[in-house]
Amino acid sequence: MAGTQHETGEGLIALQSSKAIHDFEGTIETKDNTATKDAPPIVEVIRNEWLPIRVVAIDGSTLTHKVKNGYPGAEASILMLSVVFIDITELASIVPHEIPSPRVFNEMDTAKTLDGVLPGANVVRAGTPGDTPVNFFRSTVQDILSGTLDPSHETLLETLRAITVGRQANIACPIDDCKEKYKSKTGSYKCDCERNQTLFETDALRFHERFNEIGSNGEVHGEVRRVVEVLSLINILRYFEDDKRIHYLKNCAFVLDGPLAVFGQPAWIAPYVQKEIQRISAKSLKNNGCDLLLFGIEKSGQYMTHFSDIDWTDEQGPRSKFDSKTAIIPNAKYINRNIVFRPEDAKPSGIDTYFGRKVLYKTANGSHAVLNSAIVNSEGLDFHNTSPSAFPRLGDALNVLDHLSTYLYEDGFMPLVRAHAHAAIPLKQGAEILRSLFNLS
Repeated sequence: MAGTQHETGEGLIALQSSKAIHDFEGTIETKDNTATKDAPPIVEVIRNEWLPIRVVAIDGSTLTHKVKNGYPGAEASILMLSVVFIDITELASIVPHEIPSPRVFNEMDTAKTLDGVLPGANVVRAGTPGDTPVNFFRSTVQDILSGTLDPSHETLLETLRAITVGRQANIACPIDDCKEKYKSKTGSYKCDCERNQTLFETDALRFHERFNEIGSNGEVHGEVRRVVEVLSLINILRYFEDDKRIHYLKNCAFVLDGPLAVFGQPAWIAPYVQKEIQRISAKSLKNNGCDLLLFGIEKSGQYMTHFSDIDWTDEQGPRSKFDSKTAIIPNAKYINRNIVFRPEDAKPSGIDTYFGRKVLYKTANGSHAVLNSAIVNSEGLDFHNTSPSAFPRLGDALNVLDHLSTYLYEDGFMPLVRAHAHAAIPLKQGAEILRSLFNLS
């Protein structure tokens, strides 16, 4: 039977005797661990006892579920976004090194949520002649980004519009077989071709280019979720930069789950996001005397694996090399040589997709964390620069990480745990929501 061969006994024998595999193994470069290694670029970070009054944490989730509409492979995903506001002063009542009651955490935060349903393959709208799954998906993205976290905020679409003002998308028209070039306009509007099909402002994000008509769309739905998370972050920062509210930024920390980056088709917005963060941070510096405190937290991936590899040794038995509170800032050459393998003088990894810089940190309780410190100035834009000027509030970020990692299990960071709890969708509940939305039995 055609397809991928499982690792059965016969399969393993075939793999071991495969000339192609032996030839492949002979051509790849293997890292020589006996050679002189790059010394991990440990940095001394200026620290004090500063802690924020509030932490704003953002996390999202998607749950994909099969839709029983009579068509094979029909599916849809529920998208949930949570923005949690945590009052850190409430932690003063917690005795150090004791695990507090969950009730303490439940009472110290408030949350705003945004949700939507993203259609996948073989799902169309009833009563819409000529509808297609990808058109339904495009329309839904427009609707979700037209939402707002709070009536006093601009919509996410208005945020996108504001930070990318003047940009014209250079993409093909998303309508099947249309020969026109896509022209960016606001809202929804008609294509210039004779078919008079509807286009959307959010088509410029290019999600539809990866929409799969014959398979799962979990990956593209994940891209939508990430853009919603990032735009929500910028939306909140723009709300606080108002002259009447900007003083709040002085005592706030903003945390995003995952790297400070945008990948895939919508990655083109990353430089615009970075410029907006830099603009708001400069305004905070002028008004408050300090830059914006914003960082992301990664719990897996190549950087986390590398951190674990360099921190643990089997020499004379397993032991840790780095003390708690060790901070490592890898520059572009170190990353190219040791983490994302490429020529060391190649373009810095992540320079087109990241609006944050990587910091490997061993917390006060000995856990590993990959922190993404937001790029808030021109020094940070230089991925070779690891001086304090490129990371003006790194010490404050590490204080927050230490203080709020202490009370939870290993590798837990309380603000994101709380945000994830608000954004999480129980499997049964998610299925019931989809059934009700699609009138399924």
